Amino acid sequence: MEITKSIFREYDIRGIYPEEINEDTINEIAKAISIKCVKENISEICIGRDGRLSGESLLNSLSISLSNYGINVINIGLTSTPLLYFAAKKNKHLSGVMITGSHNPKNYNGVKLVINDKPVSGREILELINKEQSFSEKPGDITFKDIREEYIEEVTKNINIQSNIKVVIDCGNGAAGCIAPQLFKSIGCEVVELFSEVDGNFPNHHPDPGKIENLNDLISKVKETRADLGLAFDGDGDRVGLVTNQGKIVFPDKIMMLLSKDILATKKGSVIFDVKCSNSLADVITECGGEPIMSPTGHFHIKNHIKKYGPLLAGEMSGHIFFNDKWYGFDDGHYSGARIIELISKNNKSISELENDLPILYSTPELNINVTDAMKFKIVEDFSKQCSLNGEKITIDGLRINFDNGWGLLRASNTTPKLVLRFEGDSIDDLNQIKKDFLNELSRICPDIDINLV
Repeated sequence: MEITKSIFREYDIRGIYPEEINEDTINEIAKAISIKCVKENISEICIGRDGRLSGESLLNSLSISLSNYGINVINIGLTSTPLLYFAAKKNKHLSGVMITGSHNPKNYNGVKLVINDKPVSGREILELINKEQSFSEKPGDITFKDIREEYIEEVTKNINIQSNIKVVIDCGNGAAGCIAPQLFKSIGCEVVELFSEVDGNFPNHHPDPGKIENLNDLISKVKETRADLGLAFDGDGDRVGLVTNQGKIVFPDKIMMLLSKDILATKKGSVIFDVKCSNSLADVITECGGEPIMSPTGHFHIKNHIKKYGPLLAGEMSGHIFFNDKWYGFDDGHYSGARIIELISKNNKSISELENDLPILYSTPELNINVTDAMKFKIVEDFSKQCSLNGEKITIDGLRINFDNGWGLLRASNTTPKLVLRFEGDSIDDLNQIKKDFLNELSRICPDIDINLV
């Protein structure tokens, strides 16, 4: 069979079902995973899926294929990605495969991988697909396991909440619905639920808290119920969005500021963040005695940086947050929400008051320009080489230019056919000027692009 190579991405594997990723593709991916497992003496792997319509069939194919290649399978079924990572951490082989399309449109699906406690890129899997390998003639065992109670019990022991907190949770009809309501009740919160029913059609709004329009229902419900905060999760639950008691969105780099201040008050170490985050985050980390470390965007890169530097905390602008101080160092939207609630309880202040203590940011959310997968990296390469704007140029992931009065970023999305941009200034005027200069330069270098920010 002919495999669409573009589905094998830098972080993971994602494509349109059934044209690009289907049961036959999953069989080939399972073979490649099995080769990797044999090479690393891994004989057992945990697998799960999110709530997408194609997920059950793809997970079934994955389970059978891995077993046929001699790998023992622990199938935890419909779950969120953090619970799959948790199951992998609890298994002696430290390995897991998640069938998920994350925040991509509903007709997508994909694969996230951790083998022997290390993230595996889609590109590595592609390289292994055509390798020849002899496998065990004895098929692996398939065992079904529900990990939820074990996860909830451990989070409950890990988190200390002293006050009564009312939280609105918006699961966006994604996989978080199978764990988040129960979890937040278990840690002692009064929970108001939005869209907890898992439905791969996503009938209410798309489960992507990185897009402001997807938080409108949450904002309304927080205000209506006079809740202490609102939390939103993406389709597979590894990302979190935050809304204050006053209905204000707190961008993830500001969430990272709150968490950094809290953690660095009692422990000293490094904090990792991606190229899309505010310069003020690095300033806050430094002021609190921590070491700021910038990383390329993407859970794959952040996890590799966590392995390398052993930080207390890591996070990125999309809402992936990795706690490595008293948790396991994987991205976990549910646990991140619990830690935010713990922070409110500990400080005896509202989330609005805590947010008001942070620097005022004049910044855009993540902005996108639609292009093709085939062109996006070339556009960024041309822009990086030909951009004539003066400032400190950071090229670890696209081009970020730090100016005296702010910064601008252009990079290629690794998960969708889009360019990713973000801008920040010391004032509204600075922000608008930096954004204008960046876009004018992009128009000059790449005149064929339709610069329509979404």
